[in-house]
Amino acid sequence: MEYNLKKNNILMVAPNTVRQFLNVSPDCRLTSIIFTSAYLSATSIHTKNVEAFDFLSSQVNPLLVIDQEPADNLISIMKILESKMDNRNDLAFQDEVVLSIFTGFIYEIGALYQKQQKIAEVKGTRKEELTFRFLKILPQHFKEERSVQAYAAMLNITPKYLSQTVKEITGKTAGEFIDEIVILEAKVALNDPSLTIAQIAAYLNFADQFFFSKFFKKQCGTSPSKYRQTPL
Repeated sequence: MEYNLKKNNILMVAPNTVRQFLNVSPDCRLTSIIFTSAYLSATSIHTKNVEAFDFLSSQVNPLLVIDQEPADNLISIMKILESKMDNRNDLAFQDEVVLSIFTGFIYEIGALYQKQQKIAEVKGTRKEELTFRFLKILPQHFKEERSVQAYAAMLNITPKYLSQTVKEITGKTAGEFIDEIVILEAKVALNDPSLTIAQIAAYLNFADQFFFSKFFKKQCGTSPSKYRQTPL
């Protein structure tokens, strides 16, 4: 789908999405912020206020039109973020400061998208609505339930139909989404040095540290302890 971007427009490019600029006017000025899913997970927003991530849903129009005042506010936040990124070696706790500013930026974007889109009122196809329902309940239950069967039961459908539908709409199976959110939460917990790996395993309801480590290494290609030694 083509979008005509104008002043004070925001275009969200979600993961696994490709956007191409076909025509650019000579007076065009574009400011962008790019981040990885791992860095986004470090904000812990997905466990505190999952609705702030609604703008990443495939059901939402990725083009956001805002007024001058919120646009100025977002640009100010981005300038502060850029300044802190350039000078974060000068003072202590600058990584934490940068992450906090970035977290605030995501909340601002999420609030603006909610105001414009009113996602709960968006009407999609039956399969899109089912996928959206699955993605809404997943953050509420992933610590206790990691099987497709459990979520299919909650939605009163068969596991096969759930996986096929989610795959058709998003390109990922329901099982992949479940594994992904567990890994995201595990990475957030591993970034907290006060928690042992055994405590994290218990927090995520794994039978023990061995099964957690085996799951983590299968998904990430490295052990929890080695991941913990790698900076963000």
